[in-house]
Amino acid sequence: MNKVTAFFALALLAGCAQQTTTSREATANPEVTKPETAIPDQTAKETDIKEPAPAVVIAPVPQPKPVVKPEAKPKPKPQPTPVQKPAVTKTGDGKLILGSEEWVWLTQPKQHIRAKVDSQAQLSTLGVSNIQAFERDGNDWVKFSSGGKSVELPVERWLKSKENDSKQAVVKLRAKLGDLNELTEFALTAGQGIVLGVNFIRDVAVVDGKRKFVQPKVK
Repeated sequence: MNKVTAFFALALLAGCAQQTTTSREATANPEVTKPETAIPDQTAKETDIKEPAPAVVIAPVPQPKPVVKPEAKPKPKPQPTPVQKPAVTKTGDGKLILGSEEWVWLTQPKQHIRAKVDSQAQLSTLGVSNIQAFERDGNDWVKFSSGGKSVELPVERWLKSKENDSKQAVVKLRAKLGDLNELTEFALTAGQGIVLGVNFIRDVAVVDGKRKFVQPKVK
């Protein structure tokens, strides 16, 4: 009995001593606990990854087209103005050339009258209106209207009509045509216009029937 008790006492003392030693070692060398390394959460990373933004397509800026300047064409050289030959109004021997129509200036009634040139008519005629014969100082005179104007002239002679007993007065009027300035006999007829006959153009003019108004207007 005493041996058993002594054995248990020894065992108990040994256990206490071992516990004390172990406690001291633990105190002297405390165990360092390493922090656990956090394992990254792959799921979280996958969630946090944002989808890439759509690419912005920048439209190309249209470039202005280069201005193509037209080729400078050489300026045409000015052509010399053709020199117009003056119209021939006289023949080589100095006679006037008259067209089939000309402008004649009459001192009475002081106006230009369009005249027909007729180389077949022997006597020139003047178309008038309101013809009235009267006497002045014992001489025959005639009053008539021409171009809206009243004219009185002495009668140079009378022409008898072949068809009846009527008479036609012949008067003298100064007519200007080109270089001509002639006191010419005109037979007065009812109507308008002038016919220049042989008595006006004889020896001083020739007629070119293909031309008109060859001579300039004069007064």
